[in-house]
Amino acid sequence: MKLNLVANLGRAASPISILRERNFGLVWSAITLAGMASQMETVVVVWYVLNLTDSPFLVGLTASARMGFNFLALFAGATADIVPRRVLLVIVQVLLASLAVLMLTLIFTGRIEVWHIFIITLAAGLVRIFQMPAAQSLAVDSVSQDRIPNAVALVNAGMNLALVAGPLLGGILFELAGPEGAYVLVAALYCLSGLSALMMGAIRVSSAGDRESVFTAVVQGLRYVKAQQLLWSVLVVAVIINITGFSFHTTLMP
Repeated sequence: MKLNLVANLGRAASPISILRERNFGLVWSAITLAGMASQMETVVVVWYVLNLTDSPFLVGLTASARMGFNFLALFAGATADIVPRRVLLVIVQVLLASLAVLMLTLIFTGRIEVWHIFIITLAAGLVRIFQMPAAQSLAVDSVSQDRIPNAVALVNAGMNLALVAGPLLGGILFELAGPEGAYVLVAALYCLSGLSALMMGAIRVSSAGDRESVFTAVVQGLRYVKAQQLLWSVLVVAVIINITGFSFHTTLMP
């Protein structure tokens, strides 16, 4: 009894000690590194389009392309319940790194055009919607149930760190080394994120029950949310913030 109490007090006194757990430390690194890469891209892409075109409309259009497939997030979450999450996360990071390398190649060769940037940004937005459902589920799966609150808090802290450090790094590199220099680091961060996910060992996987189709999972999820008034209210507020706040932050940045 005393030993358990001491152990629990030790964990409470040092919440970041959870990072020493191999699987959680790796998935936390994957989330944070990918977040930094994504935030860097946010800055680099809009400024590059502005420099190329001097068009606020095209800046807004390109920034919107990053979020163009967010309405499919429900299906991405259902997919993360069906497909092995670690595999899904690795695939996502490989695809994002590949798109960053494609952008880098077009910039280096001088063949880049605005429509290239738009298509690549749109494709990255489609891929990225699968990232957080897989990554956050892995973060929860990689710790014991009593440490889930710590895990969620640290994941959010990592995302906030990326939100601050990513644009700063992107802006500095864009100024000093141009978009090509910035995209070298973006591609490297996505690769490191994928490597972190790949290095994870076997973990318990929270089960959503019997395997079902993605569409069925989405319908059941919507029914559950509709039945929970508090959860429904929270989701409505989150949607409003994401639609208004993030578009303001991204589009008006230049």
